[in-house]
Amino acid sequence: MTGAGVVVGSSDSGVDGTHPALAAGFRGGDDSWYDPWEHTRRPTDRQGHGTHTAGSAVGRDGIGVAPGARWVGCVNLDRNLGNPGYYLDCLQFMLAPFPPGGDPFTDGRPGRAPDVLTNSWGCPPVEGCDAAALRPATAALESAGIMVVAAAGNSGPGCGTVADPPAPYPDVLTVGAVDRERRVTDFSSRGPTAGGAGKPDLVAPGAAVLSAMPGGGYATLDGTSMATPQVAGVVALMWSANPALVGDLTRTRAILRDTAAPVPATTEGRCGGTADVSGAGLVDAYAAVRAARTVR
Repeated sequence: MTGAGVVVGSSDSGVDGTHPALAAGFRGGDDSWYDPWEHTRRPTDRQGHGTHTAGSAVGRDGIGVAPGARWVGCVNLDRNLGNPGYYLDCLQFMLAPFPPGGDPFTDGRPGRAPDVLTNSWGCPPVEGCDAAALRPATAALESAGIMVVAAAGNSGPGCGTVADPPAPYPDVLTVGAVDRERRVTDFSSRGPTAGGAGKPDLVAPGAAVLSAMPGGGYATLDGTSMATPQVAGVVALMWSANPALVGDLTRTRAILRDTAAPVPATTEGRCGGTADVSGAGLVDAYAAVRAARTVR
């Protein structure tokens, strides 16, 4: 399984569409790229963060979890900063892609929406977000059957640090980070959320992750940003293995939770419960795909 037949949406600093690990996977057409910052017409990335995360989700050359999936992109960060307006612009684009210059409400094409979204960003108060700023958008995506995967944040190891939207939302699959020893990293944000919910939902590798960088190169980076696209890639593998699961967010989440591998006991209980540190545990792509294939 490679993710063939599934489309992954990346909202980030952009994507270098000419990178050899990513060029062939771009969906193309007039509704697969949107840049509300610079209004570019082709996938570009001035910073590198988005190219790295997209590479981990769908990159070829051995860096991506789902190299057979196609991708679409939107720029919601510029110099690693954003604001609620641009975050919402990109979430709107992912719900119903539209051509350059088109009206999102009258020219949007819901039938061209990606299946799963990778979001390695958060909207803190300093950027103008309050706790509910993005709730209408994630609720709409949930209703449309689009899986929203989001980074827990890098404010650990303190408890209650999964705070910046959309990571605390119940309709978002929130991802923390582990190192090569499968230990939750110190930087990975922990729950519970302000409402008392256990977050993250899962953890994935987020330390020294190798992926693409603009200009055709590669680099290793740390962060829950690096873990998040790997989980989005696993969803793409599951849905490619069994198209009957596409859009079935409840069963997909249940499979991911039920097949997750435990993390070392030393990471448990620090914030009042395992779910507050590592969620259901470490995502297991092989087990998740095998379980997905049994669903009818």
